Amino acid sequence: MKRITSIILALVMLLSCLAMTACGDRTPPALTLEGHKVTEAQYSYWASSYKANYLNSYEDVENSAEYWQSEISEGMTVAEYLDGVTLETVKSTLVNSMLFDEYGLSFTKDEKASIDAYISDLIIERADGSKNMMNALLGEYGINLNILKNIYLEEEKVAKVYNHLFGEGGEKALTDEELEKFYTENFVRVQMIYIENISTYSTDDNGNRLTDENGYYVVEKLKGEEKEKKDAVVKTVQEKIAAGEDFDKLYEEYSELKDYKNGHYYSATENYGDAFYYLLIADVTKLEVGEIATLESEMGTCIVKKLELDSGAWSNKENEAFFGEFKDNASETAYRLFVESYYEKIETDEAIIKKYSVANVTPAYFF
Repeated sequence: MKRITSIILALVMLLSCLAMTACGDRTPPALTLEGHKVTEAQYSYWASSYKANYLNSYEDVENSAEYWQSEISEGMTVAEYLDGVTLETVKSTLVNSMLFDEYGLSFTKDEKASIDAYISDLIIERADGSKNMMNALLGEYGINLNILKNIYLEEEKVAKVYNHLFGEGGEKALTDEELEKFYTENFVRVQMIYIENISTYSTDDNGNRLTDENGYYVVEKLKGEEKEKKDAVVKTVQEKIAAGEDFDKLYEEYSELKDYKNGHYYSATENYGDAFYYLLIADVTKLEVGEIATLESEMGTCIVKKLELDSGAWSNKENEAFFGEFKDNASETAYRLFVESYYEKIETDEAIIKKYSVANVTPAYFF
């Protein structure tokens, strides 16, 4: 049986290597940019890898023909949308590969050794230590161990390029003026009268908030007289605002959240983990400075007044709760725009790209 297995593996290896002469990558380019390329084998792998990521990351994604052809928005199927995401990500990798060479960057021996060690662990874990068996497994995705190593190196170039250009002390690290520009172009500022009239946090006898088995606070809906009292407060505040009473005075009198005297700062570039904040940003963006709107969150009613952005708010210690990731987000946005500026120079083989649609490829979960 061992002899038969070895013969089968050798045949599989031979067939997979026919498309990759001498087990190197001789497949045609799927994308090219100024002498750099993403081969068909590489694109095949990345399409499979990203498909696995989509399936793992989103609860509502299903690996079925019906799902891939369903509409995610008017005139666009799920497959078309995710294929676009895949192509954009591979384009970014290609641009970074070019920039890696353009800026004369390189890997240290330890960095290369780390990738070799990772691949060695994969061979042990997935193929019982057999390179032949591992190559047979990788052949399902159009690659072999040599190509996989090159792919991992290409992926590592992304971080190298980012740190060299936009990291601390990088060639294109953002100045205070550029950070201020990012702030004024991406943030909104509001003051908020918050009334917890929809839900409340469950507490123990000592007033401490209770958590569930996952460490999240336990929330319960307000009911009965308590709910009626809170709703009445919301109505009172809205009536007084309509009558022209001073917003700041009403804030001091009625808001159940008074932690941020300078107001609240929000941006779609930040990660809030709650859809409410992105809806708030969208709604407040439409307002003129001084205008007031009522928004409902999962917990309560927010009566917000749009404020004028104050200069340098991102560097003010009093506002640090809203700007913890500000510099990173600003740098990552500048880096993304810089990389995307090269996309128009990329040539693509549409036939190859279409061949490896998310609807067709096998998800690569383990490599």
